[in-house]
This record gives sequence, structure tokens and C-alpha cells, in this order.
Amino acid sequence: MTIEENKLRDKIIANRRITPDEAKKLFAWDLIELGKLADLRRKRVFPEERVGFIIDRIINFTNICEAACHFCAFHAKANLIEPYELSRDDIIRKVEALIAAGGTQVMLQGGLHPDHTLDTYMDLVHTVKDAFPHVYLHSFSPAELVHIARKSGKSLDVVVSTLRDAGLDSVPGASDLLVDRIRARVSPRKLTTAEWCAVMDALHRHNMKSSATMTYGMGETLGERIDHLRVIRDTQDRTGILRAFIPWSFSPSMTAMEDIVPATGIEYLKIVAVARIFLDNVTYIQAGWLTEGLKLAQIALTMGANDMGGVLMEEVVVKATGIETQTNMTELIDIISNARKLPVQRDSDYRVIRSF
Repeated sequence: MTIEENKLRDKIIANRRITPDEAKKLFAWDLIELGKLADLRRKRVFPEERVGFIIDRIINFTNICEAACHFCAFHAKANLIEPYELSRDDIIRKVEALIAAGGTQVMLQGGLHPDHTLDTYMDLVHTVKDAFPHVYLHSFSPAELVHIARKSGKSLDVVVSTLRDAGLDSVPGASDLLVDRIRARVSPRKLTTAEWCAVMDALHRHNMKSSATMTYGMGETLGERIDHLRVIRDTQDRTGILRAFIPWSFSPSMTAMEDIVPATGIEYLKIVAVARIFLDNVTYIQAGWLTEGLKLAQIALTMGANDMGGVLMEEVVVKATGIETQTNMTELIDIISNARKLPVQRDSDYRVIRSF
């Protein structure tokens, strides 16, 4: 190591905050060394050697979406899946199946439907909560909330407070890549980085939690990957509402961006490790088994990740790109145990329900 690299290594070991420039340099480091430092930083914020998972269900209630993002193969305008909208009875049946499987969390996910307003989303919340008051509703997305505000002529604060009062418990971060150059190219009809931050601030004002994701491998530079992490760290400094960070690689197959070469497993592990070191204010980093595969996710548990996310009954959006990774509780328990961690089923607030 150079003198400069040794200084950065000492800074990481001393648990001091690193700069964006320093984070960028870490991508050139040896993967094993980087992973060890990331695991050290993980122990500083989460000293327990346990890894959680949640039994949840994503219910994509429609694929009619006027955003028509280039990186998505699921929306109706991609012409791969027929346009559809689930009935309220369909949604009830799906939640019933989740409960029968011991699940605790529902993720209602739609798109930017041209006809859906705040009343539509209130009805969706009531459909679930009136029938299943104890189910945790971690649903919608920042893009949907901005869309609802526009369609309804309401402020974000009104939208958030209304849905919270109806029974919405928290909102997934669904960040994609918080770099406007990339967003203008791959999702020009979706919200901007500033609007994503505005949603986080509105959630904070109304005492609601969220998360942050990262979809990388869409033609961004290394510096832009760090810019994304910087926005997340700044947001967490400002609000403290982000319970977890979830990175995953873009799956180009079947999308309008099929010519992009998929990111590698090494890139994924380095992003997990660098994110753990840089995001010193986020407790949980999820291992992305859905897009990266179960074995790579298991390795990520030794490089800064400390959660496996959800079992994800009925995931269909990533599946539309041709990726069909599936798992179940037994398999996740084995994967976590074989990584020499204690597997636990958790709830949406990361509280342990039971250990295995």
C-alpha cells in the first residue's frame, strides 16, 4: 500500500467518516482487503453476528405506467406483458396467502398510472388495512407519491399525511440512481433527485420511515455512483429515516437498454463494501439475492451486508427481465448459517420475531 492508502485505511479503522473522493479510490483496492474493512465498519454500527430476513409479498397491482422507463421490462408499454389492474378481491386473496405463509409485510407496488389519484391510493390502503389491520404496509414509492401529488393537485405533505392516516406504515426508498444525467436518459418521466429528497423530507416531517436503493450499471461513471451514495448519506444525516440500503445491478435483458453489458459480481461486492464504509449512518445493508444470486449474496454477508431482505413472494418486475432467482425461508436460513451468522426472522422495524 502507498502512504496515502495506508492513511485512508487507518481512517477507516478509526471509524472516521470518509470523503466522496476517498470512497472513489476504494474501488481500486483489493477486494479481500476492502471486504475486511467493510466488515469491521459493519461491526461498529451493528456488532451482532445475526442476519435477518422478512417474509413479505410484493403485490404489483398494475403495470400501466406512463413513466415507461427504459430500464423496465414490466410496464405495459414495453409490450412484453399485457396491461392489467388487480381487483380489490385479488389483492385480498394475495394478502391472505401471505398470512397463511407466516408473512408480516405487504408491499403494494404500482406505476405512474394516468388515472390514479390520492383517492385511488387511499382505497388501496384501506383494502388491506381494513381486512388485515396487523399487516405492515410498506408500500408505494417516492415516484408514486410525487405522481399522486401532481394528479391530485395536492402537496407532498398532504399526500403523505393522508396515506399515513389511512394506514400506510412506511415507504420503500426506490431510488434507482440519484444522478440526474442518468435519470434524464433512462427515466425522463420519473421524479428528479431533488424530488426524491423532497419525498424523504416529507416522510420525515410525518414520522414515517423509508429506505434507499441503488440500481447501478446503467452507464454511469464511478464518480456518479459515489454521488448517489452521497445523496443517501446526506439524506440520512438530515432525516434519520432510512432503515436500510439495498444495492442491485441493472438487468438489461428484455429492456430498451439490452446493449448494456451487465455489471460483474466483483462490482457488486465492491459496491456493498464501499457503501458500508461510506454510509456510516445506515445500520442495515441488504444482500441482493434477487438480482445477484444467492451465492454472491452470501459472500456479501462477509463484506458489510447484514440483512437478506425479504423472501419476496411473487416478485414479477425483475422476473420480466428474465431473472428468475427464487428462495424460501429454509434456504435463507441455510445460506445465513453457512456464512457463520445467526439467522433470524425479523419484522419491518428489524426487530427479531424468532431465531433459528
